[in-house]
Amino acid sequence: MLQIIPRLEAGGAELGALQVAERLVREGNRAVIASAGGRMVDQFEAVGARHAHLPVATKNPAAMMANVGRIAALAREVDADIIHARSRAPAWSALIAARRLGRRFVTTYHSDYAADGPIKRAYNSVMARGDAVIAVSQAIADSIVRQYPTAEPRVRVIHRGVDPERFDPAIDPHRVAALRRSWGVADDVPIALVAGRVTPRKGHMAAVRAIRLTADRGVPPFALVCAGDDHQDKSGYRASLMAAAQELGVSERLLLVGHVGDMPAAYAAATVTLNVSSAEGFARVALESQAMGVPVITADHGPGREAVLAPPEVAPDEATGFTVPFDDPERLADALSAFFATDEGTRAAMGRRGSERVRSTYTIERLTKSTLEVYRELLEPLPFPR
Repeated sequence: MLQIIPRLEAGGAELGALQVAERLVREGNRAVIASAGGRMVDQFEAVGARHAHLPVATKNPAAMMANVGRIAALAREVDADIIHARSRAPAWSALIAARRLGRRFVTTYHSDYAADGPIKRAYNSVMARGDAVIAVSQAIADSIVRQYPTAEPRVRVIHRGVDPERFDPAIDPHRVAALRRSWGVADDVPIALVAGRVTPRKGHMAAVRAIRLTADRGVPPFALVCAGDDHQDKSGYRASLMAAAQELGVSERLLLVGHVGDMPAAYAAATVTLNVSSAEGFARVALESQAMGVPVITADHGPGREAVLAPPEVAPDEATGFTVPFDDPERLADALSAFFATDEGTRAAMGRRGSERVRSTYTIERLTKSTLEVYRELLEPLPFPR
């Protein structure tokens, strides 16, 4: 089994690949991952998977064609029956390699892709050409079928999963206290956490502006902690956030803390998590936060409404969070004001509901079992010649 992904940095696609690789190894299979490298390489090797360093992050057409031969050679070397691509550029190379070798080809849509013209739509179409096309949410599956109707019989919905042992609300409080100290946040100061790469599509700017709006409305002060690296192409965005906070007079409440290794402690330190991205496949942050018993304010799109139960879709006593439009500081401030206006018992009940739902429904066990079932289905002999 060979998975292809551009880089192994901290992200939902990378973590999904790691979870599948670990299950493959545990069941006695060979798991190989090809990427241009990154901080998670050691994690793959630690679970018994092999990492092959290939320049598959490139979007240069000539380099992508060169990668066809590299991927084909690797697939032959490791005797991979299936090549599983998790991003568009490497998927083109992997598709051609798989067809040349007569191997099965699988794709995973980790998010929706903008298609603002026929060229972009054709480029995106590689992700709908798998023998199986995995969508990480029903909303993504519906989008695939709308854009590429012939893919419908091959689409499988496999939601992202959380490790219930790692993201356990019964966390050692000393870990949480140590992390808060490292951020310089006092124990009595509430935290609104934004977890993810620091990039415009994650909604950080709306959150910064919402701090000012909530302060003007008399909401008690809270810290906005942004946990995540800069996006490789958006390094100036961090500076723009700091400048905006300075201009709005809330710079002391904005903390850009970079990559956090202990995310369970980060969620446990938070009072509420903000997951207000413009586009998500199925927000792992929303799942992890809820698993830890921390309510979520998420973007009001299809995947967000799948991940978080919120009014008006459910009654307030069934909610696990709130939904707001992307890049709307006023509505985000409304949600934050409503959340902080509730008593601690109401917040705790909301957190418990979210934890119970995620820990029973969106687990690694379900994700990896379903993925391996797709692999096995593809490898079953056909009842007649193809």
